[in-house]
Amino acid sequence: MIRGWRSLLGWSALALLLVLTGLSFVLWGTNGPAYIVDLVAAYCL
Repeated sequence: MIRGWRSLLGWSALALLLVLTGLSFVLWGTNGPAYIVDLVAAYCL
């Protein structure tokens, strides 16, 4: 049972990473690099 949960957690993390990567490429393409830099600065500062 634990192995199934670990597998599900691993696949979920991978899917989330792929979605975030795809979203960052979409934002990069529509608004340019300034948008992502501003977004990172807003969350980090």
